[in-house]
Amino acid sequence: MLRPNTIVFLITISIIAGVHIIALELYLYWRFIWFDVPMHFLGGTAITLGIFAFADLRIPPFPEVRGQWLPILSFLLTVMIGWELFELWAGIPIETNYWFDTFIDIIMGLTGGAVGYYVAKRLSTL
Repeated sequence: MLRPNTIVFLITISIIAGVHIIALELYLYWRFIWFDVPMHFLGGTAITLGIFAFADLRIPPFPEVRGQWLPILSFLLTVMIGWELFELWAGIPIETNYWFDTFIDIIMGLTGGAVGYYVAKRLSTL
């Protein structure tokens, strides 16, 4: 049986995937400059929830980091920086405020990660 962390992780990933597909089809990322902000928030949430879900499934090395905020934060930052480098490599247009946008993206990812951590810790007690 799936545990609550895994269920919430799967729901979060499904929401992100659905919204992303719709956003690409309707050009929402280009129509609304702010649209990627909640997506980075949800991404940070999903990454943190994913760590707890993989720990529930006992997929190494995640059971060892479950509940430890520093390794989770390090992993989250690594994924976020990797995503920003991917955007740069993929040729997503660089705007004049690229560094500010990247800073906001990382802050929103960290904020989402903090929310994901809180939710996962609460669900772990169920």
